[in-house]
Amino acid sequence: MSNNIPVNDSNPSAKGELEVGVMGSARLTEDDARWMQAHKLGELLAGKGYVVVTGGYGGLMAAVSRGAHEKGGRVIGLPMQHWAGIVPNQWNAGLRWSSDYGTRINHILRCDAIIALAGGVGTLSEMAMAWAASQTEGRSVPLVLLGDCWPPVIASIREHLVVSDVDLDMLCFAASPEAAIREIQAGLQDKTRMGPGPYG
Repeated sequence: MSNNIPVNDSNPSAKGELEVGVMGSARLTEDDARWMQAHKLGELLAGKGYVVVTGGYGGLMAAVSRGAHEKGGRVIGLPMQHWAGIVPNQWNAGLRWSSDYGTRINHILRCDAIIALAGGVGTLSEMAMAWAASQTEGRSVPLVLLGDCWPPVIASIREHLVVSDVDLDMLCFAASPEAAIREIQAGLQDKTRMGPGPYG
């Protein structure tokens, strides 16, 4: 598959497949332990039959995509049409192109579960949007924060922003890819899972 050819993949969930969105840094390389962790996560997600949805580019997105692909899993990337100089990674089986960031976020919010890895501003913003949507909308998707970077970040948010224990209860923390998979499975099996709803 050429990385320069748009490949449309609009709705694989019509086949009954569950999609797990994974967000993380595009800057980390194979010599980083977090890259290997993301690769392992991709393998485990594919082994459980999940469709993996990532931003579609390099770094941890490529790591999880490669891990899933090598285990026979299906990977969907979410590239941006106007981002020049970077191309989607080769392990995407399909691409959902977006012309603006809002559309890209909407693709993420349609996932059945979300895992956030180490990342920067983009990862933080995508995680926060998923968190807010799970809080206010009709369904609360499992949202797992994988890695030791997240507890201090969330603790700081709790300390300095207007965030309640009810909001924090919507987050799951995982120290390993295996733990993240367990949290995803438990969350998906909980059919009563609902956010608190908008409360100002």
